[in-house]
Amino acid sequence: MKKVISKILLFVLVLCITSVEAQEAKALIDEVVAANGGKAALHKLKDVSFDYTFTAKDNTVSDVSEERYIFDGEVSYAAYTKRQVYALPQLPAETYTQFFNGKSSVSKIDGKAITEQQPAFIGHILRKTNYYWFAMMFKLSDPGANHKMLPSRTVDGIAYKVVEMTFGTDIGESSKDRYLLYVNPKTNRIDQFLYNATGFGVTEPSLMKLKYEKVNGIYLSTYRKYAPADWDGNVLEGSWTEQFTKNIKFNNGYTIENIQG
Repeated sequence: MKKVISKILLFVLVLCITSVEAQEAKALIDEVVAANGGKAALHKLKDVSFDYTFTAKDNTVSDVSEERYIFDGEVSYAAYTKRQVYALPQLPAETYTQFFNGKSSVSKIDGKAITEQQPAFIGHILRKTNYYWFAMMFKLSDPGANHKMLPSRTVDGIAYKVVEMTFGTDIGESSKDRYLLYVNPKTNRIDQFLYNATGFGVTEPSLMKLKYEKVNGIYLSTYRKYAPADWDGNVLEGSWTEQFTKNIKFNNGYTIENIQG
């Protein structure tokens, strides 16, 4: 009987510790969202357009697009002017567009909808991914995100608070993703994070480093670069992939009907 009671007490103690750690992590993540301006401030800006460049292999190949988003419903549209990486470079065309209406997506080559499963899925996953990279710091507390405090890690003399973020099974393409968020104790913003991207079939981690700009009262990660790494944060041999966000314009009056131009 004593052994049974001891096991029950140990189980309860573990649950209590886990709960406290989760609450501490959630409180810190709420501070991160607030430090970037807050989700309400982002949604008050209604919508956004910007020029987006995704450059890989030491600046030798790029995807370039004009991105348009409506924050209510996470509607996402892009028209590509260069396609050398992920944006179906194997399909020559004058125009390539992607549109996600908040529920479903459609990609078009020269105005004709793509029906083949794999290239259609690429368009869908890029719509979800590009929107997430833009709005990530305002979505960290979204339903389905789970947070856990990990031991601090020191990088370049800064003792970062580290939060592990995982996702519930109902999150779709991100349900198996894992993030380790490095929170700067002075700014409460995330300077870098480790992550994997199971939607692209990438189970091993990459290290993403961020630079911010303050635009219309909120902080946006307008420059990002990532490279293969291990979960300890050590960058492995390989080149950096860079992402540039420029010419940001809010409140364009976009609707589901006119966002595609």
